[in-house]
Amino acid sequence: MKNTILSVAIILIMTACGGNSEVEQLRKENAALAAQVQALKNGSAAKPPKYILKIRLKQSHFSLSIKKHIKDAVNAIDFEIPVDKEFYDSVSKGTEIIDDFRFGSLVLSGSFGDWEMTVKDKEIRQQ
Repeated sequence: MKNTILSVAIILIMTACGGNSEVEQLRKENAALAAQVQALKNGSAAKPPKYILKIRLKQSHFSLSIKKHIKDAVNAIDFEIPVDKEFYDSVSKGTEIIDDFRFGSLVLSGSFGDWEMTVKDKEIRQQ
């Protein structure tokens, strides 16, 4: 109701100012917006799906220490990121995205380790 009153007020103001072409343009825009609102209410305007990757990021050490392996497993984090369809289709569960050796840790502290980022799961969500 408020939108209708606002639209009528704008049309009246524009008519009083002598802008018939602008009034016609506003009427067309108003009709187009009303059609979009109705389409969204009806659900006929389908939104594109979201492609979600569930990622696991963890650090691993080359060590015989069980304590370090347990610590690495506990400190692993899982998170989700939206990606485009091409990247979603190019990976599968278990795909290793990053496996980088931590050279700085080797030089500074003598620690042999790397970062591992793998695809834990894939999901397509309809909006």
